[in-house]
Amino acid sequence: MMHSVGYLYIIIWLVVVVVFASESISTLGSPAKSSIDSLLQEYAFKALSWPKTKTGTAYNGSVPSNLAGIRISALMLRRDSLKWRGYGYFNEFIIPTGITEEPHVTRIVLVYQNLGNWSSFYYPLHGYTYLTPVLGILAYDAMDMCAKNKPELQVHALEFPINIKFSNVQPAPEGSLIKCVHFYSNNSVEFGNVTNGNGCSTRKQGHFGIIAELKVAPSPSPSADGNNNQLSSSVWTISLGFVGFAFLGILYVVAQKFILVERRAVFEDSAAIIFEPLLGAGAAIEQSEVTLPLPEEGPSRCLPESDYATRPLPENDYLPQILSNFNQQSDEEDALPGNDYVPQIVSNFGQQSEEEEEEDA
Repeated sequence: MMHSVGYLYIIIWLVVVVVFASESISTLGSPAKSSIDSLLQEYAFKALSWPKTKTGTAYNGSVPSNLAGIRISALMLRRDSLKWRGYGYFNEFIIPTGITEEPHVTRIVLVYQNLGNWSSFYYPLHGYTYLTPVLGILAYDAMDMCAKNKPELQVHALEFPINIKFSNVQPAPEGSLIKCVHFYSNNSVEFGNVTNGNGCSTRKQGHFGIIAELKVAPSPSPSADGNNNQLSSSVWTISLGFVGFAFLGILYVVAQKFILVERRAVFEDSAAIIFEPLLGAGAAIEQSEVTLPLPEEGPSRCLPESDYATRPLPENDYLPQILSNFNQQSDEEDALPGNDYVPQIVSNFGQQSEEEEEEDA
């Protein structure tokens, strides 16, 4: 029972370590996008100082120092105005008419994201290089401006697509094909064609960029690499902690096993002490000779007779009575009447002998 529990404990810890390691590796390759989106939404909403916020005016927000290089903006619009009028340019995004949202709300806040040098960190693509930063546009309900981790609204462009005009597109490597890449909230990735060298289009909210296929993957940018190493070190620290706990679990099982072996040895010794005299006594009964221990060397000491000799029975006290009974029995035998017929028997025998002699003559 103890062995089965110990093995189950080891298996559980190994499963936990493997699952956490796999999640850590996936986190290093593709971090939790929803977490960064929630964080940027919180800081973008801080730029809307209610009630001074004007509908239809974009406000730039600030990000923490550890996310330097990312730019954010917030734009509040009425639902009807967004649907029937559109908005036009919101940074690189061109908002057309016919935009609807689900679920329906009164006011909508559009959050703009420019991930800058963090693009390949949060949205890595193996075998591709980014020619532009990843740009994002997400919609939220403007009802509670102080809420955190607000759910996203689903935006759909029914009449015209949302166009993205990227600025400062880097030249593509020679012989490579440039593409538009779309990252949606359901973790799906789509590729599209680039228009006019810097344009992409979409009908849903998400994150977008222009990429080029590479024959050899380049090294990551220094800034993103530094932050990647920092996150990698923290993840590996936690992973090593889990491995340490698993190692402690293995040590616990091994220690329990050694304790069980020691207890079993103690039980066997106790059983030998209890049953060995009984088994020895049975074997001694079957043996014909018993070896007595020899006395130790040194001056001998005679023990008193009462310590080792058996006291004789007092039969001599009854000797006179036995002799008197024997004499009485002899007298009784002499008094029997059988002795009176002895002379007659002798005379009859003599007479018979004489008759036989006369016949012979």
